[in-house]
Amino acid sequence: FKQKTAYEIGVRLVGSEMCIRDRQIAERELFSLALHQQKNNKLKSSIGLWTRFLANNPRSFRGYNNLGMVYYANRQISLALSAFETGLDLEPFDQKIKENLKRTLRFQVTLLRENKDYDAAIQSLKRIAKLSGEPERKKVALQIQTMVNNIFEQVKRSDSLEEYEAFLARYPKSLGHSDEARRRIERIKSQKSP
Repeated sequence: FKQKTAYEIGVRLVGSEMCIRDRQIAERELFSLALHQQKNNKLKSSIGLWTRFLANNPRSFRGYNNLGMVYYANRQISLALSAFETGLDLEPFDQKIKENLKRTLRFQVTLLRENKDYDAAIQSLKRIAKLSGEPERKKVALQIQTMVNNIFEQVKRSDSLEEYEAFLARYPKSLGHSDEARRRIERIKSQKSP
């Protein structure tokens, strides 16, 4: 067992400090390169660089925000949402991430509405409402009510016991529609009874 001299200990500390400094420089360069690729619309390369950056910096809300933006630009909406949600978890009061998340959710709502997947669209709208201030919440509530109206119109067209029951299970307190669904269920059941 050889005892180390003060000089040997000092060199090691300097060496480890240099290693930390070099790593920090490399991470800043990786961040800059990922951002450069993103700005030049090199999406696949940028996704790989941001993923690598975040593997070493999992608490970087800015990294998650940028990764979300690249996924959004690449039309990978669910991955964009996941990146923005992670960034917002890390920095809950960051308005930029919040706005990017809401914009992505709105885009998702548009796609879901086009595909007549109103239930999923309503869930996304509810998330937007949670992220929003009062004036926007009222607008979102109106959009949700419009979609519930559309869902109920679909249910009425099918006019089946199962559809009315499923509607009531999902929307037990829907203004006007829940009571009508209950009446129609009773009517259908009474028609089936001898």
